[in-house]
Amino acid sequence: MDWLFTSKKKPASLRVTCLMASLVFSAFISGQVKAEDDPLVGLIPEIKAEKPFKLAVTVVHLNDDFYKGIIYGITDEAKRTGVNVVQVSVAGAYGNVREQFAQLEAFKSIGANVAVLAPAAYNGFDPIIKSLKASGMKVASVGIPVSSKNIDFGVLQDDIFIGKLMADAVCKATAEPKTVAMIPGPAGAEWVRLRYEGFRAEAKKCSKPVTVIDSAFGGGIDLQEGLAKASDLMLRNPNINFIYTPQITLGMGAVQAIRQQHRDAAVVSSAMVKRAVPMVEEGKMLAVVSEPGIIMGRLIVQYAIRAMDNKPLPNLAPAGTDGLSYPHFNVPNKVLDKSNVDTHPFETYEIAPADWKVPAMQ
Repeated sequence: MDWLFTSKKKPASLRVTCLMASLVFSAFISGQVKAEDDPLVGLIPEIKAEKPFKLAVTVVHLNDDFYKGIIYGITDEAKRTGVNVVQVSVAGAYGNVREQFAQLEAFKSIGANVAVLAPAAYNGFDPIIKSLKASGMKVASVGIPVSSKNIDFGVLQDDIFIGKLMADAVCKATAEPKTVAMIPGPAGAEWVRLRYEGFRAEAKKCSKPVTVIDSAFGGGIDLQEGLAKASDLMLRNPNINFIYTPQITLGMGAVQAIRQQHRDAAVVSSAMVKRAVPMVEEGKMLAVVSEPGIIMGRLIVQYAIRAMDNKPLPNLAPAGTDGLSYPHFNVPNKVLDKSNVDTHPFETYEIAPADWKVPAMQ
């Protein structure tokens, strides 16, 4: 399946650029490009800052490898390129917008030139972003989208596409008939909604019918949540043989439920972690989409350098693409399953080195 599901909406020149980036990315994952040769895996030419500047970042939490990977990518790329990361802040959880507003406001007092935001909610950030811009700061979006036309640029993922990749894995699975239990994830998170919609839309295109058992948005993103919801859904629906979750922690909880009930079922999820590798090899995880947080972090620094040095920002989809009001780059995603999980280069894409320490946080 081509990762450019939405290519018909993109200008021809952008489609070519994205396709070339995807080919380079795929070559890297298959071992044809080495991380020591190019940590940016060919997605953008490396440049260094002509003048040092201050970058501050706030993310939702550091409870998983995705956000840790983003922070590692930012801090490591900053060291390589002459950028000073002056603050790493953490909102604590999805929905903690007041905490994140205060963190963004504090970036002014420490003299940050670039604020990088992974928002705790999709809506409500535009006033504070306007305030940062008015102070002379550039504002970037990383990892997940935010509703604001005042963002200078973003490095994100196509969450609809991620949902479609998971549905495609179910479509290609041999088990018949296919009945999928949906664990949609927390309410209010835009990336959760988009993945859900992408999965539902693609599942309708399967060559053989897929029955979807729905449940309500809500709850957290943790093992217990996945375990409880999957257990309840399977007890009430004995025909379930697949479970969808938008994120890996929920997915691993769902695997526990499958084991406890001794069910012949498999999970599709996103954001690969090493703890899930045995589950993939066992077949309890049918497929997991790789979310390259480290690459996102590196790219955000590269774009920040170009923005500060008044240089072009290559390969960005224009504002209005993918429903976003600011230019952005969607990193390519790869599906991991039994065929490739044991050779996947986690340390390049998702997982920070074991000896790396998270910088001082606020």
